[in-house]
Amino acid sequence: MPYPFPYGQTVTIVRRSVSGQDEYGNDVYSTSTQTIPYCVIHPAVSNENINFTDQVSTEFNVYVPAGTVVGPLDAVLGPDGTKYEVQGDPQAYVSPFSGLRAPIQIRVLKVAGMAE
Repeated sequence: MPYPFPYGQTVTIVRRSVSGQDEYGNDVYSTSTQTIPYCVIHPAVSNENINFTDQVSTEFNVYVPAGTVVGPLDAVLGPDGTKYEVQGDPQAYVSPFSGLRAPIQIRVLKVAGMAE
């Protein structure tokens, strides 16, 4: 049985790192990807903004195996190819009772729509 979630889904972590600067001094990013099997993706909250716009934001929680490297600049591609931006720092937890490391919780967000 695969750890940690035998019926989990496969996600792809899109890692971004600064690889230089453009002619205006703005950071230029390069990306690399890593496929992570046996993850859990569950919906958290969805909001609609209709004040001078038609925009929907959808937040999910993603749990990846302990030890997976994820940072706040990264993104997550869901099993259906939807891209979600990582929000804040991923949360890692080590049990003070057993010393076991729990799966890492990543809060991700997708915003769709446009402002007028």
